[in-house]
Amino acid sequence: MSEIASKAGGGVASTSADNLDAVPHSRRDYTFWALLFVFFGMQVPVSYFITGGSITAGLTLGTAFTTTVIGSLVGFIILGLVGVIGWQTGTSTMVNTRPAFGRFGSALPAIIAFVELTGWDSVHVQLAGQLMGNIGKQWGLDYTKLFSIAVGVCIVALVVFGHKLLRRLERLLVPVVVVLVGMALWAVLSGQNIGQLWHTAGKGNLTVMLAFDAMFISALTWVPMVSDYTRYAKTRSSSFSASVLSLPVALFMLFVGQTAAVGLGNPNALLAMVHHGTIFGVVAFFVAMFATIATAALIMYSASMSLLNVMPNVPIRRINLVTGAIVLVASVTINLLTNVIGWLSFQGILLIPLFAIVVTDFYVVRGRHYDVAELFRTKGRYWGTKGFHITGLVAWVVGAVAYEVVHNALPALGGGVISFLVSGVVYWVLASLFHAERQGSAGSGREDSPSTASGSSARTGELA
Repeated sequence: MSEIASKAGGGVASTSADNLDAVPHSRRDYTFWALLFVFFGMQVPVSYFITGGSITAGLTLGTAFTTTVIGSLVGFIILGLVGVIGWQTGTSTMVNTRPAFGRFGSALPAIIAFVELTGWDSVHVQLAGQLMGNIGKQWGLDYTKLFSIAVGVCIVALVVFGHKLLRRLERLLVPVVVVLVGMALWAVLSGQNIGQLWHTAGKGNLTVMLAFDAMFISALTWVPMVSDYTRYAKTRSSSFSASVLSLPVALFMLFVGQTAAVGLGNPNALLAMVHHGTIFGVVAFFVAMFATIATAALIMYSASMSLLNVMPNVPIRRINLVTGAIVLVASVTINLLTNVIGWLSFQGILLIPLFAIVVTDFYVVRGRHYDVAELFRTKGRYWGTKGFHITGLVAWVVGAVAYEVVHNALPALGGGVISFLVSGVVYWVLASLFHAERQGSAGSGREDSPSTASGSSARTGELA
């Protein structure tokens, strides 16, 4: 992520001295290709092997992959829609939850996002260490936790000190990782009959709807991050298309894990490479390292940006260090790899209704426009009652309950889509009843450009 200056009332906001200020449209320099490679970087984690492979438990490879395409596509469209919100306001994902939840109410989504993102970062760093240790065992380098710590330290260093370098590395790392993972797919398919494999099922009893839920939620795990990057996009179209067009890379990574799970009984495609000689083993080792760095650094940055919404006066570098410390400790002490479906369900309970409300608020209730200055103004249009919008919080709880009820009482239906629809409809009804008068009386001007707020009106320093 290169430094992107944003003048706001004489101050300077950038991705290396990040704050919550709105980035004026004239100061944005993420082209379509720059943004596309950032989102590509999110979609190359080796954890996708396990995530993809987990839904072959009871489903044929063909059914699992078809379900993956449909579930992920729905999730990535939501990703793109939230990305457009970031472009319109020039602010982070969590700042954009303020109209639905209130200034102080938005702290809860931010904390949830921080937990979710640091949790996924810990998964990625832990998995990288485990893979590197298993691969290195043949050379007497079975240092799983040490490898996790080394990868984690590299990620923290890049996020804290190397944003320019990190952005450049995304363009280099992503193509390299994709090519090397292609070698892993070749290793998995070597000696296999792809036609027969396509109709072979893994062991387990997963239903199609549960598999759809898993892939839908897996796609939504990136939504808390999207506006953190699209706020720097030059155009509206790139903020949406770059988000959605990263889907093929995700599908490729997921398919490799699914193929390995069905063909080898183990979704870890990198281990298959070890059996093809030392060169392939070395490649697998560096895939685990490079893929994790490419993805986890982006996640760590967004985790810190989420927490910044709760503590806007704390320097981002300090938050990055805290985030990095949590990820490092969790990656070597907590085992999050044993129940991927359970971890995704936990996120589904919280993320699905959350972003159903955000999308409904922006596209239905607010007419696809947020007043940027009001996002930061004390007791302004989006302030709520004492800083809270009860409507958003109630709809969130209702959506979470709907997910739990359907997921447990009617597991064949999954729960994700129903939770999304329920929370969105409930929020729309409540907002129509209770927000209309407040919206009509609180400021009426629309901005001439996507993010014209500047000077003191868009400064976080105005927050109470």
